[in-house]
Amino acid sequence: MMRVWLVGAIVRYWTILILLVFWQVLVTVNDYNSIVAPSPIQVGTAFLSDPEYFMSHAWYTLSSALGGLILGIAMGTIVASLSWATPLFNGLLMPMSLFFRSIPIVAMIPIIVRLVGYGSHSVIMITAILTFFPCYLLFLSGLEDVNSTRKDFFSSLNCQPKGFKMLTFFRYLALPSAMPNLLVSVRLLAPICILVALVTEFLMGLQGLGYVMTSARSTLRMDVSWAAAIISCLLSVGFFLVASAVEQKYRSRWSD
Repeated sequence: MMRVWLVGAIVRYWTILILLVFWQVLVTVNDYNSIVAPSPIQVGTAFLSDPEYFMSHAWYTLSSALGGLILGIAMGTIVASLSWATPLFNGLLMPMSLFFRSIPIVAMIPIIVRLVGYGSHSVIMITAILTFFPCYLLFLSGLEDVNSTRKDFFSSLNCQPKGFKMLTFFRYLALPSAMPNLLVSVRLLAPICILVALVTEFLMGLQGLGYVMTSARSTLRMDVSWAAAIISCLLSVGFFLVASAVEQKYRSRWSD
């Protein structure tokens, strides 16, 4: 059984295995110092020497990113719904969202930290703010992109997106139309929220994998820093795969 599982893993992830072998050979042949480029063996040894240390900080990063993602998605859907119902609100918020998306993450984080303060809540708030605008734009686009045939049918029933039956139109037509876009936003933002949480921790220096990387760098423990970076990549890929699985499972319920 173990042999079958091992062969299956090699067949499925052979590219990663080749990359690790190339990495090890490159470091060994060029005799790089561990401060310049640690080998995979050194990185793995650093992780195995204190796995609880890495896992505790990984959990902090994961929980902060997940909390920020949920909060950002919730704010994005609520504000997009209000914008759909109130064009004036949409006209005020759309330029602001485009402006925020044009600012680099690294430049925006110190400003937000100054406003909300330092602490674990800062990572969640920054992640929520930076994931809010993509969700807002995608969800609002879905609300406005209603199937024309269904819209004509609802119009024949005197159910318009404005007026007394606006909530009925929103519930039975606009909202189902926007759900595929919401699932897409979750898939796209899942790895981004890990990156935002990581950069925030790196700049703030409190807890999390970002803190592990910056503290290890100050002591020239690049093997520890690289181990934290690899764990961050695995979290990001895992987040993306979970979000993709959720999208594939539920998208058919809302598709035309």
